[in-house]
Amino acid sequence: MASQHSFIISDLHLGSEFFCREKFLSWLEDLEPEAQLILNGDIIEDSASALCAEHRAVLERLVQESHRRPLVWIYGNHDADVVLEDSGQIKFAHQWVIGQRLLVMHGNSLDKIMPRHRVFKKLFSFFHHVLMFLGFQRMHVAQYAKKWAFLYQFLNRHVAEEALRAAREKGFEAVTCGHTHAAMEMRQDGRRYLNTGAWTEEPLHYIAVNAREIELHIYDGRLA
Repeated sequence: MASQHSFIISDLHLGSEFFCREKFLSWLEDLEPEAQLILNGDIIEDSASALCAEHRAVLERLVQESHRRPLVWIYGNHDADVVLEDSGQIKFAHQWVIGQRLLVMHGNSLDKIMPRHRVFKKLFSFFHHVLMFLGFQRMHVAQYAKKWAFLYQFLNRHVAEEALRAAREKGFEAVTCGHTHAAMEMRQDGRRYLNTGAWTEEPLHYIAVNAREIELHIYDGRLA
């Protein structure tokens, strides 16, 4: 790879009305040529549903990008069954590593909380859709869940600690996940955890990796 740079994002949720399409395309245009792009899970909201024309065009653009740069798609819980008719040169994986520095995984495999409460999750999602139908503020269900701050912070902390444990066991200095839709960074015992949040609500986040640094950034219309 000519470039030593990698960029990591997660949770685009193509197919969701809340996907920040125009800003994502703008971010994609700003990436330096040949830099590696890692899509860290939940790129599609529902792999069983057809995408609208605008979101399908974004997916086609990602396939095109795979012919220009190394492009990795890590499976998340929403797109675990995704199959593209034309996947170009996209590499699909369940996790990825950058040297022995950074472990990249979506985070759903670390989440021991949500799988135990599937019924509650379905009821919560149904209640959220009812509220939007009645005219309440429209937002992604994960953003709505943040109104219950204590429970949401508990989930964030749980995934972060499990990710750091995985990094420690595998010998990585840092680990990044998506999944929780909560951009954050924390350190524990000399290791770093970074979460890239989601592209369904602002501020929008991404990770830039070069030979010296691993940094979490907010996208404000230009690359940091």
